[in-house]
Amino acid sequence: MKIYFVRHGQTKFNSQRLIQGRVDEPLNKVGIKQAKESGQIIKGLNFNIDKIVTSPLSRAFETAHLIARKTNYKDNIEVVQKFVERDFGKYELTKIADSFPKVMADGFTEEGFEDSPTLIKRIKETIDELYQKYQGKTIIATVHAHVIRTAYILFDNKKYNYVNFFLGNCSIHEFDYDGNNLTFINDYNNEEE
Repeated sequence: MKIYFVRHGQTKFNSQRLIQGRVDEPLNKVGIKQAKESGQIIKGLNFNIDKIVTSPLSRAFETAHLIARKTNYKDNIEVVQKFVERDFGKYELTKIADSFPKVMADGFTEEGFEDSPTLIKRIKETIDELYQKYQGKTIIATVHAHVIRTAYILFDNKKYNYVNFFLGNCSIHEFDYDGNNLTFINDYNNEEE
């Protein structure tokens, strides 16, 4: 199964450098433009989209719809509840610069915060479930930063963690999954500004 993870477009809280987590904030004007541009990039890659899946949060759902429109995708978009962003608990809507040094520390755990082992297990299970339905297919998953970072960690946990690489809004991350191993292939539209 080939899976293209696409981070949602920008929201007001992204532009303010706040942790969103599960706060349901729609795309802003920049985010709408970014999603359309990602759709155009995907269209230019010229592959058949068998299924688009999305997190249930509106910023990802809107991104999925804008990509579907740009790529002439006609099937329904499947909402995958377990692709929701990490639960940051009481750290949601706090400044990334203030909170990340604490919550991204190895072994951090606190009531209401989804720790890294729990998140990794959830995302691995979700990818496995998609594989059971879409083995041999190509899917697009519009999701969130920590869902995509988890995919990179599943690929190579020695090289990647939740804070050591750039992951822009509407960046596209291509992986192959064979039922056991997730392999990174390429990324698109992921330049730091």
